Amino acid sequence: MNRWLLAIALAVLASLGMRAAESPAAESPTADLGMQAPPLRVGRWVQGGPVDLASGLGKRVYVVEFWATWSTQSLAVVPHLTAIQERFRDRGVVVAGISSEPAATVTAFVQRLGARMDYAVGVDENGATGAAYLKAFGLTGVPHAFVIDQQGRIAWHGHPLAGLELVVEDVLEDRHDIPAARRAMAAGRLMREYFQKAVVGDEVSVLTPLGERVLEAGGQDPAILNEFAWTILTEVRVKTRDLEMALRAARLANERSEGKDPAILDTYARALFDTGKRQEALDLQRRAVALCKDEELRKELEKNLKTYRDALGR
Repeated sequence: MNRWLLAIALAVLASLGMRAAESPAAESPTADLGMQAPPLRVGRWVQGGPVDLASGLGKRVYVVEFWATWSTQSLAVVPHLTAIQERFRDRGVVVAGISSEPAATVTAFVQRLGARMDYAVGVDENGATGAAYLKAFGLTGVPHAFVIDQQGRIAWHGHPLAGLELVVEDVLEDRHDIPAARRAMAAGRLMREYFQKAVVGDEVSVLTPLGERVLEAGGQDPAILNEFAWTILTEVRVKTRDLEMALRAARLANERSEGKDPAILDTYARALFDTGKRQEALDLQRRAVALCKDEELRKELEKNLKTYRDALGR
């Protein structure tokens, strides 16, 4: 699974478990990836710090995470952020958690967690930092993280469990692609909206316009299209399963990958099988197995091939 596919998958699945109060609410964004990161306006550093983005130009990568003591998801990602800080500390990565709550509330929380929360923690100065980041990107929910690269640019933002560690590693290795991140995130936002409706059982007529927008946003990226199709086909929490939309996405993903990606062929075969095109599914799955060079993936593809053969009495 490539890195963007994994990040999108994690973000989509994470969003399905969000409480409404914690999930990002769409507003009109005024910022975009690639812009210079605004300074962190912090009234008080409860732990670590001060974190000065300007002083790190050319040498540091920053992870700025917005969180709250009342957010169960914020608490859940603390060990992950601590692990990122520990893993990349010697490579110049600085993690900073920013809360808009009173300093006394944040201080008590940090002291209670102790070594489990081992990174800088600051209290926002009258909401200025949250406005410059969350509000500027059209977001209100927490937890939410931003990655700032060595050039001081906002390179990525998203849920801390949605591929953050992979992004940090890519930025450090100078292989992070900001335009690709923009495309992936635009499609990811639409996919999250789509599946949040699909899991509560909204009608296909409601989902179809959103699905069309996903296909448009991710139309040039087979990984995005493949993830969209696969989630429709297999995610157990989806109550409204638009198989025709999944088939369209899988077919387009296969076209974009020129029929050479066994994982995408596997998804396309599943979409064909689930829409009643069983012989086509069997033929395509055979091709997926033949092309696959990864032993672990090949085992999964062969299991699916057996399912299709059994269904056709072959």
